[in-house]
Amino acid sequence: MGNPSSPPYNLMRAFVVCTGPSLRGMDLSRLDDEFVIGINRYNLLGIRDPDWWVLCDIGRDELWDWPDILGRKSEFLFREHDRPMIEPYGSRNTIFIPMCEHIGGEHTPRQWHLPTPCEYGGGASIALQLAVTLGKNPIYLIGADLYRYRGPDDPDVNHFDPAYCAYKRRKSTGAEVVGPAEWERLNDRLIWAHEIARSSAEEMGIEILNATRGGALEVFRRVSFEDLFT
Repeated sequence: MGNPSSPPYNLMRAFVVCTGPSLRGMDLSRLDDEFVIGINRYNLLGIRDPDWWVLCDIGRDELWDWPDILGRKSEFLFREHDRPMIEPYGSRNTIFIPMCEHIGGEHTPRQWHLPTPCEYGGGASIALQLAVTLGKNPIYLIGADLYRYRGPDDPDVNHFDPAYCAYKRRKSTGAEVVGPAEWERLNDRLIWAHEIARSSAEEMGIEILNATRGGALEVFRRVSFEDLFT
């Protein structure tokens, strides 16, 4: 698992860039000389490509320009079940991780099961496990905001781009798919995934810190993003 970009300033630490609205207004150019793992629609940030790119919540809609994305210099990580959609565009610098029992259903893990990444908690959780596998320590999260309720007429309040994700309505009735209770359950799931990340990393002597500006995630010790570059 090599680093396709120029060597970052600090080879040991890594930044996991999540997708929350707190990324708006941040000086992300500070990451130009850092080891970065991006998630999903990272390309919409308009900054330099990440060293690794975790794409685990993807679809066939027009917002995914696969020839453009896969033509970049990043290393890519996908879920195995997305292989048929991705391989026609080439699989250079690409690995696929197998599905584990903790994705969907009622299976709830209590710890990571590396070297196979646990899929519970989605992209941020997988990206943290990737950083650990690559030997990074410490690992900083940014843009990890958790979710707020989004109504049918609201822009996307949960991602850095208001057009990041289309609102989901039921085709049969037009009713909202994700109501207030579902948003809370999503947050509970994410918080538990981060609790697992914290305890699993601590057992390996690795520290994960939260450099997000604001947000509601309080699992990890908070640090100032700006202070990391002084």
